[in-house]
Amino acid sequence: MNIVLMLGFFMSLFLIVLLAGKKNKPQADKILFAMIAVYALTIGGPFIEIYNRNNDFPYPHLMNNAWLFLLLHGPLLWLYVKTLTVKDFKAEPVHLLHLLPFLLFLTLHASGFLFLPAAEKIALIQDEAFTTTVFFKIRGACIGIFTIGYNIWALNLLRKHRRNIENQFSNLEHINLTWLRTLVIASLIVFSVNVLLFNVNNYFHFTGYYQLAQIAYSFSTIYVLYIGYFGIGQGNIFADYQDYTVEGAPSTHLQPATVEEDNRGFAEIRYRLTALMESEQPHLDPEITLAGLSLLMQIKSELLSEVLNSSLNQNFFDFINRYRIEDFKIRCLNKENRHLSIMGIAYECGFNSKAAFYRAFNKFEGISPTAYISKVSD
Repeated sequence: MNIVLMLGFFMSLFLIVLLAGKKNKPQADKILFAMIAVYALTIGGPFIEIYNRNNDFPYPHLMNNAWLFLLLHGPLLWLYVKTLTVKDFKAEPVHLLHLLPFLLFLTLHASGFLFLPAAEKIALIQDEAFTTTVFFKIRGACIGIFTIGYNIWALNLLRKHRRNIENQFSNLEHINLTWLRTLVIASLIVFSVNVLLFNVNNYFHFTGYYQLAQIAYSFSTIYVLYIGYFGIGQGNIFADYQDYTVEGAPSTHLQPATVEEDNRGFAEIRYRLTALMESEQPHLDPEITLAGLSLLMQIKSELLSEVLNSSLNQNFFDFINRYRIEDFKIRCLNKENRHLSIMGIAYECGFNSKAAFYRAFNKFEGISPTAYISKVSD
């Protein structure tokens, strides 16, 4: 188990060095740097504790402190996701409030353990007497609530961002949220397992605290190794970031003056939208966006989005891709297109990848394009 912890610690240091050496670091890189540094401290703590116990406690004042850093993982992960998904997001002094749980428990830990004489610390650690206190059980429950809560919060940020993207873009292949989603889900799994192990052990005592700590922090090591593999092997962390954020659409001067007028104009906007889609066929443009379609309609993008969502019960992504699919269904039966492959026709209809086309076709038609063509050709 020592080897696993060492791997995690030195991988953390390696990632820190790589991030530190990156020039012109954006805010997200700085937060990721802090997050990995906290992981290094979290994993390094148990390694020092094992060394202490195996060598007659040469550094007792470095014992029983690693758990504090667990209270920083959630806020930093949330801040990292927030920075990458909210346009022009800047960390402000108000965000320091996320450190309150850490500072509260640091104060309590200082009064009950940090300033004890070395001999008392060693005595508490040797017989694991501190694990029987009410404070220990409260801290375990709070760490669970805070860490898992922040992970779920970060996951909800991603889900909300995904919806925002689908309301503004017709093609999502250039917006890859896989890295962020897997980072958050993996973190949620690791913390959920660790919190479950510690809190169950608090009441059933199936193993000693330090034996359990080695197992739990080894899961964190696996998480850090995963970050290292994904970042270095796949090139997603230390290359330039994709722009995950969503720009607001420019407004125009030709727009209704009030919300009431907007509501009364929904039917007229739907009529104009249908006419525009049939005459100018903007869906054939692979890069068409809500902002671009709004400019063609000469209305606010917010109003067009409201019409699509409230009146047509579709987001922009589905609205455009529905037109593309209907266009494909017509073109694939046209004898003039026999020289084109299925994807050749799909590209002409505005799709920019095979995966996106097949996903959309299955979503709207319930079968694959090949099966559809065979069916209608019979």
